[in-house]
Amino acid sequence: MSKLIKKAAEKHQTWINVVNSFGCPKNISEDIVQEMYIYLIRYEKEGKNIWYEDGEVNYYYIFKQLRGIYVAYLRSNSKIIKVSLDELNEIEKSFEEIDPIIYEEQYEQFLNGYLRAVDDVYWYDKKVFELIARGKSVAELSRDTKIGYYSLYNTYNKVKDKLKDDLL
Repeated sequence: MSKLIKKAAEKHQTWINVVNSFGCPKNISEDIVQEMYIYLIRYEKEGKNIWYEDGEVNYYYIFKQLRGIYVAYLRSNSKIIKVSLDELNEIEKSFEEIDPIIYEEQYEQFLNGYLRAVDDVYWYDKKVFELIARGKSVAELSRDTKIGYYSLYNTYNKVKDKLKDDLL
């Protein structure tokens, strides 16, 4: 174990308290502190100096690392949609109640409506929309066609908004 990690580990409980002060649940704070140690090891291997002149670890740097790791955790956690088992069971039951014949008829109606709405769009706008809707990124399409990124982006959004208005 490196001297930096040993010195930082002496203040382990302090780091956990710092993370808890951000509002982090106690069961997650330990993981965040461990992640910080991994960052310290990586930075030390890269030759970065995070020591004060008196031989102490740069506490402000560690504070910023802990805060950054916690914010990244919050961002990733906010993208996760949590559904209770009761809601899941209700959704499952609602799918069982759907009549396949009626579902097929509704699907045909929606598809025909979509096709009519897309046919009303100018050919260039339609082509841009279809390429991006099929999974090609705007940046990739811009590089391939030499058309400006924002021009393609605006075209795609214009068609998408028009389709929403027409179909909803």
